[in-house]
Amino acid sequence: MTLEAALDARVAGIPALIDRFASVGWSLRLTGLPALVFQIVADPRPQHMKGFQRTRPTQVQADVYAETATEAAELRELCIAHLVPPARVGAVSFARASVDNVRPGSEPEQSGESQRFRGDLSRESIDFTFLHNA
Repeated sequence: MTLEAALDARVAGIPALIDRFASVGWSLRLTGLPALVFQIVADPRPQHMKGFQRTRPTQVQADVYAETATEAAELRELCIAHLVPPARVGAVSFARASVDNVRPGSEPEQSGESQRFRGDLSRESIDFTFLHNA
């Protein structure tokens, strides 16, 4: 099982999370709000002389999108509370995750020099490091 599949199954197994989001997934285009979007930032594969180590740290950015900053912040804290504790999903074991950074912010409407920001969409980004055996 991949980390992506294990994290999807983990979120799906937490009613307090899955019931609050209109969509949850990896690198999604927003189809409804609120949304939880995961993206792998770094996935090193540590190894020793006999091959790859059994467990590895993977940095995952979780973006929470909501209509208001208050709702986005509330959902951010809900994600942290439910994804930090250790868990087992099938054959995949997650050690206690660390939260490396939390960033609030508006969602850019366009890139470039004259960047504008949407006033009707709030985003909270959480940088997790998951130690796992997927």
